[in-house]
Amino acid sequence: MRKLLLLLAVCSATLTACQSQSENMPLLDNVSSISVSESKGYGGLNENYFVTFNEPEVIWRFKNIIKEAEPTKKDITNETPNYDILVRYQNGDTHGLHLLLGDEGEDSIFMYIGKEKNAYFVSPEDTGKLAKLIDVK
Repeated sequence: MRKLLLLLAVCSATLTACQSQSENMPLLDNVSSISVSESKGYGGLNENYFVTFNEPEVIWRFKNIIKEAEPTKKDITNETPNYDILVRYQNGDTHGLHLLLGDEGEDSIFMYIGKEKNAYFVSPEDTGKLAKLIDVK
């Protein structure tokens, strides 16, 4: 009986740990700013930012869009990113992202710079929100 209970406890702990892994795009808390530049392609971050957001409301909207992005196995490395995004945290850490911004009514795609084969889809609704945030006409 004790062996059965131990086995059940181990199985439950394993299943719980597997379920707690996030499928969405990981992003740390305490973002201090988000900067956006036109991308020059994969492998680097263009540091000539045309806008930097420091306002908590705008950062919150950006974070929610990024966190809601869903992973995909589709290889999109044959498409060129439109924008590079630098997410800066209060502790000084940063994340670099590429963004392929879709047209109105289309998905967009985020990727971490250096991990371009791990793409995350953004819904058409959030694509519209992104375009408004970075003031794309």
